[in-house]
Amino acid sequence: MVAAAPRVVVIGASEGVRITRAARLAGHYKVARLPAVDVLIRRQPLPVDGYVIDGAPRLLDRVAGVGGLLPALAFADLVVVLHGAEWNGTGEACRVLRYYEARGVLAAFPPGTPDGEIIMAVDAALRGRTAVDPPDDPPEPP
Repeated sequence: MVAAAPRVVVIGASEGVRITRAARLAGHYKVARLPAVDVLIRRQPLPVDGYVIDGAPRLLDRVAGVGGLLPALAFADLVVVLHGAEWNGTGEACRVLRYYEARGVLAAFPPGTPDGEIIMAVDAALRGRTAVDPPDDPPEPP
């Protein structure tokens, strides 16, 4: 098992599939599963010992707005996109996904992918972690 605490974001697919997958990943890594709405809208503090956040791409994109991503999402080790058969990349290709793709931390999987394959991707992302932990309080703009 990888020593670093994972910071994972699970987005896409139907709500039930996404929540179930996020819960299983959180259980595997023994970290908290947090709905994105709690982190982004209600400003719930993030656990220092890792987390799995689940949310819809449109919510993440809407909250990010013009000001960029909040540290909870900007410092993700891996963003797991669960896409269904209807996914063609255009409807889901919002700013948030393009941001993660540019950072090299976006991994797309069909919803039925075995947990082991996603866990291998998360473990690889943790081994390659180069970003420091997010600050407790983001710096004030100049």
